[in-house]
Amino acid sequence: MVKGNVKAQKEGDSIRFISGNVLTGTKTALDGFVGFYANQLTAIPEGDKYELLGWAMPRLKKFSVSRAYFSWLCPKKEYDLDTNLNGGERPFVVTGLYEQYLPMDIYPMYLLKACLAGDIDKMENLGIYEVVEEDFALCEFVDPSKIEMQQIIRDGINLMIKEA
Repeated sequence: MVKGNVKAQKEGDSIRFISGNVLTGTKTALDGFVGFYANQLTAIPEGDKYELLGWAMPRLKKFSVSRAYFSWLCPKKEYDLDTNLNGGERPFVVTGLYEQYLPMDIYPMYLLKACLAGDIDKMENLGIYEVVEEDFALCEFVDPSKIEMQQIIRDGINLMIKEA
C-alpha cells in the first residue's frame, strides 16, 4: 500500500508503519495493509539509533514527562519522537503519573497490579468493567517503567470474561 509512496527524511533512515494511531495501532509491513478497524496509517521514524552511555547524558533534545532530562526547561519545544524506548522494561515505579493522564477516576496502578495477580474481586472493585485497553494508551506512553499496560488490561478483561 505504501511501497514507493513514502520516503525517509534522511538517507539510511528506516520507518515504522503502524495500522492505526501511534498509541493503539499495530505494526505493519511496508507491503502490508491497513487493519479492518483502523482509519489511518501512521509512519514514524524507527528508533534504531542508540547512544553510548545515553543514561548519563543531559539529553536536551529528548522528550520526558517526568523531568528526567533537562528538556522540561523548554516546554514549547517540538520533539522528533521515534520508537526507541531508551532502555528496557523495569519494575513498577510509583510516580503518580498514571492518575494524571488517565481520563477517568480510578486507581490505575492498583488495577494493573490486580490484573497481574489475577485477583478478580479486586479487579471488579477497582473498575475493570469501566475500562478498555485503549484507555491506558497515554499512561503507557508516559510510563517510566516501560510496561505494556494495554496488554495487561486486555489480559485482565479476558480473565473476567472467562470467569463470568
